Amino acid sequence: MKQIKTIKTFLSTVVVLVVAFSLASCSNDDYLNVIPKNSTALVSVDVPKVTSAKKGVSESMMRAWFHVADDADCGIDMNANVYLFEAPDGNLGMVARVSDEDDVKEWLGKMAAQGRCQKVQKRRDSYFTVLNKSWLAGFNDKAFLVMGPVVPVEQAGLMRIMMKYLKAEEATTDSPLFAKLQEIDAPIAMVSQAQALPDQFVAPFTVGAPPNTSPDKVLIAASMDATNGCLVVGGETFSFDEKVNASLQQTAGVWRKATAQFLHQIPSDVRYALLMNVDGTRMLPLMKQSETFRAMLTGMSVKIDIDGFMQRVDGDLLMVVPSSKNNQMQMQWAAQIRADAQPLDAESEAELARTRLMPAEKQLPAMVLSELEGSRMCMLMSLNGFDGEKKIVVDTFTSLLKPLFGQVEYILYKTE
Repeated sequence: MKQIKTIKTFLSTVVVLVVAFSLASCSNDDYLNVIPKNSTALVSVDVPKVTSAKKGVSESMMRAWFHVADDADCGIDMNANVYLFEAPDGNLGMVARVSDEDDVKEWLGKMAAQGRCQKVQKRRDSYFTVLNKSWLAGFNDKAFLVMGPVVPVEQAGLMRIMMKYLKAEEATTDSPLFAKLQEIDAPIAMVSQAQALPDQFVAPFTVGAPPNTSPDKVLIAASMDATNGCLVVGGETFSFDEKVNASLQQTAGVWRKATAQFLHQIPSDVRYALLMNVDGTRMLPLMKQSETFRAMLTGMSVKIDIDGFMQRVDGDLLMVVPSSKNNQMQMQWAAQIRADAQPLDAESEAELARTRLMPAEKQLPAMVLSELEGSRMCMLMSLNGFDGEKKIVVDTFTSLLKPLFGQVEYILYKTE
C-alpha cells in the first residue's frame, strides 16, 4: 500500500502540473501570497514560454480538462506564471493569477450546469467549487487556487485551510525556496525537498549528506520537459544548511559520466533503474552513511555482501527493478568490475549470478538511451511497468498528460 500511495503522490503532483497549463492575471504578484511559505516543493510554469514552444498547448488542455474552447473565457491570466506547491500537510496545490473574477464565476457556472463541477458557493471573501470530484478550487479577485486530491468527507477541512491561504498577505516570494526557484532559467522549474519525491528517487539524493541529516534538509533544484514520451527532470542536489550543502557539493565529484555499456540491458518496461559511474571504494562510505539508501536496498531484497561488491566496482553501475507485474522488488545488477577484484563469499557470488542483468528482450527507445548516456547519476521509471491498482493510477496520469506532452511512458531524473 505504501508503494501505491507514493506513486499516487508523485503522479498527482504532475497531474496538478497539467491542470496548471490548463489554467494558466492584475498587474502585481499578490496572487503568490496564496502559496504557503513553508511549502516542501515549488514548481513554476512560465506559460507563455511553454505555449510558444508547444503550439496549441493551452487550448488543447482547456478543451481536454475543462471543455473550454477559448482560454480567454475563463478569467485566468495566461500571461502570468502558474505555481504548484506541496503544502506542509502533504496537500498539493496550484495557484494562477485571476484577470477577471466575474469571468471565473461565469466559466465555473457553465461547468456546473454541465455537471462538470459543483455549483460555486461563496465563503467569506472567496468562492469555492469541486473539480473532477476530488480537487477543491477556490478563488477571489487575485488568485485561483486548486488543492487536493481530497475525499468528500475531508473537503470542508481543506476549504478552511484554503480560505486562510486566499486571504494571506505575507509575501511568499521572501522564502528561500522561492528565491532558489527564481534562479532556474527554464519554462518549467522545480525546487523540492527530497522527501517529497517517490521513495526510490529519494535515496540517491541523500548520498553524501552528513550522517543523521534530516531528509527535509536535502533539496533538488531542477528543470522539467518532455520529449518523445519521456518526462525529463534535470537538476542538482543542494541544501540551505551550509554544512550539509558543502558535503553534498563535494560528493557531486564522485559521480562520473555514465557510458552506454549496460544501457541495452535495461528492459523497456523497467519499473525502476538507477545508473551511475563511480569508483566503488569512494562510493561505499557515502552509501553506508545514508540510512535512506540502505533502507532502499533492504526494501529491494538485496542479499549480497554490498560492501564487498561496491569495493569491486570501478565504472558503470546499473541497478534495475524489472516490471512490477510479478509484485516483487528483486533488484538486478550490471557493473564494471575492476581487474584485480577478489571474489565475494560463495553465497553472495551465487546471488549475483542469479540476479545478473541479462540483455533485454525489448530495449528502451533510442531517445531514452540517449538521455541516459553521459549523465552523472540518473533514475528512470517506466509507466508501463505496473498492473492492478497501480496501473489504474498510471493510466489516469498518462491520459491527463497526453494533451500537453503526448503519450508519456517514462520519467527520468538526471544530473549532468
